Amino acid sequence: MSVIHLPRALWYWTYSNAHMIKQTLNVLDFMWVHRVGAGLLAPDHPWITGVMPGSAGETIWSRNIVFASPRGAHISDADSDEDIVTTVGRFLAAMVQRSNIDNPELPQGRTRRMPHAVNYLHGPVHYNGGYAIFDDFKDAMLHLSDRRFAAEFLRFARKERRELTIVLRERRYDPEEYAWFVAFVRAHLPWYCNGNGPTKKRVLHGTPSPYPAVNPINGTWIADVRRLQRGRLDGLARPPIDAKYFTGSYAGHRTDYMWMERLHAWVQWLVTEAKGFQGGLVFTRRRLIEPHNLAAYVESGGKWRPGYTISHPFTTLARARARRRPQSE
Repeated sequence: MSVIHLPRALWYWTYSNAHMIKQTLNVLDFMWVHRVGAGLLAPDHPWITGVMPGSAGETIWSRNIVFASPRGAHISDADSDEDIVTTVGRFLAAMVQRSNIDNPELPQGRTRRMPHAVNYLHGPVHYNGGYAIFDDFKDAMLHLSDRRFAAEFLRFARKERRELTIVLRERRYDPEEYAWFVAFVRAHLPWYCNGNGPTKKRVLHGTPSPYPAVNPINGTWIADVRRLQRGRLDGLARPPIDAKYFTGSYAGHRTDYMWMERLHAWVQWLVTEAKGFQGGLVFTRRRLIEPHNLAAYVESGGKWRPGYTISHPFTTLARARARRRPQSE
């Protein structure tokens, strides 16, 4: 670990945790004080359909790809980048749709897992936000470890006032390595992020997603949801991103995880472990949305867990990687 990287990583981890507390308070405000209820949008609103206003049914997601790394030979059989972000976008739009039903309102449970505020905040993420696409963890690490590339994330957030989601083409991965990757991203960008993906169990505080999708949460979603909560619907759906970003040639130096990053992932896992069956969920009770898994938890005497175990950082990378094979669901 370089002399420069360590203090920067420590600062980013400290800042991102403080920044996440602020955003958590905003979510709680939308849930309980300035409450975001159901049925706030028209059925054909772009946050629900993904369709750009005035177009002939064209969805926006492929238009908001602001960076796509050259596709490696081992990824040649994966879906096209346009199809990948469209799949992710439709998945998130369906979350918004579940909170837009109000006659009758869907009760929170297995059908509508998240509170309305959490579902609606995915509108500005999937529709207004941008997408950066990579092959896999190593590909993303090689780019993000180039300081010029990481600086473009900050420039994008500052100029566009939009979220920017990292999406990986490879759907099969070691969940533990995903946790390390989340810690790596947080060491290079000053925002909190989750490891969302298609595995059966969750990675740290991650949630389901059809492709691995890491959202470094810069907080620009708050203004959009605030406008929604106040009934100011004009301009909620923003036009495609026209400005060009990530136009340079990037080549970082990182292909593996440092001890401090693995330590950070392990500490995050300890937090989820301390919460028992609740695990990494924050804004909803797992007992409410996963009664089938609650039965497994009770029958096992608390040994069944909703997330994946993360090795302590004192074991070797090789030994930790040997513990499980890549998974996808």
